[in-house]
Amino acid sequence: MLTRILLAGIALTAVSAQVQADDAAAIAAYRRGDMATARTEWTALLDADGRAPQGAERARILYDLGNVSFREGRTLEAVAWYTASLRLRPRDADTWANLEEARSRSKLEPAYRGDLSSTLKRVVRSLTGAEAGWLALSGLLLLAAALAFEAVRGGRYARWTAVLAALTACVMCIPWLDHSVRDGSQTLMVIQPDGASVRSEPRASAAVTSELSAAAVVEHVDELPDWTKVRLEGGLEGWVQKRSVFPLAR
Repeated sequence: MLTRILLAGIALTAVSAQVQADDAAAIAAYRRGDMATARTEWTALLDADGRAPQGAERARILYDLGNVSFREGRTLEAVAWYTASLRLRPRDADTWANLEEARSRSKLEPAYRGDLSSTLKRVVRSLTGAEAGWLALSGLLLLAAALAFEAVRGGRYARWTAVLAALTACVMCIPWLDHSVRDGSQTLMVIQPDGASVRSEPRASAAVTSELSAAAVVEHVDELPDWTKVRLEGGLEGWVQKRSVFPLAR
């Protein structure tokens, strides 16, 4: 058993060393202006079986790929990379700054407009999935404690305490519910400057049923080698060319 544990530890160390070496190679390529090599190295890291970075480190690589796209002049693709990074590292100031710059260069509205709706959305999505889960659990524990207090003490004060705890728990569960919905669906962003045509069938001659603007976000339904089936916000489904959309779950 001890031998197996030691061998597992050696294997993990080797994997970690390889990841660091590949990452260092990508960083070196980026610094000397070789964007093609940097893109290849970082993309390979994301897709590596068993050793792909997760969490904040994965978010950093997504951010770096956004920088690669930005330097290559693919600003809409950079918007998509930065957006994907923020799903894993939602409070990173550099990613937010680069996202807004890329959106500005792409002639898009700011991701954060400063109004009430945009502020509430940013607050709700300011937590990672793990943080949102812990917040929701804390809210439920608070509610359980309040209900236990009401059962033991009774009376008007205890009832109002339970009601307040229930409302607080509901608010604390909102980020987790939002993550559950977003993480449970595969969303795509349109990365073509002229948008994308939604067609009734997966062929260029099929009828156009809708038009998507640049940076529009839709839900993934199905795909073929060159086509992706999407669902629009109103429920309409159709096919778009695969090269025109970018998966945000990375």
